Amino acid sequence: MTNPNPLDQPLENDISAQLKERKAGFGKTTVVLGVAALAIVAFVGGVFVQKSFGSTQTPTRQNAAGRQFPGGNGTPPSGAQQRPNGGFGRGTVGTVDHVDGTTVYVKTQNGQVVKVSTSDSTKVEITSEGKLTDLKAGQQVVVQGQAGQDGTVNGQTITQRPTTG
Repeated sequence: MTNPNPLDQPLENDISAQLKERKAGFGKTTVVLGVAALAIVAFVGGVFVQKSFGSTQTPTRQNAAGRQFPGGNGTPPSGAQQRPNGGFGRGTVGTVDHVDGTTVYVKTQNGQVVKVSTSDSTKVEITSEGKLTDLKAGQQVVVQGQAGQDGTVNGQTITQRPTTG
């Protein structure tokens, strides 16, 4: 008798039927790993975008004393866009030069005088709410309002700053 070849013998437990029963699609583990990989890629992408386009400086808020520039001394940063006659952004910072009727003249740190027009809706704040007549020459103020074409600021709020030094 010859020894039969085991490969020629039929299998008792044919796995082809089991393979056909296997469901198509992704398993739970595959889905969880895919979501984790996407989250990591999104985070790393965000880091690179922030490095490329993000600001390196933290924005500063205007505090109660009316200082609107970093350092708190009323000096605009070197990159601040200057308006005509020394105003910056939506207003100006400086010292009251004089008040003429409803117009306040503010001398900025660079020596220019900015004309500030006011109206009945302009708030003047001096520790508490005040009036235009409360503003005196030599006082530090922060003016908020829109600058016109000629450089005149339409004053919406004038805040007296506390005296320093």
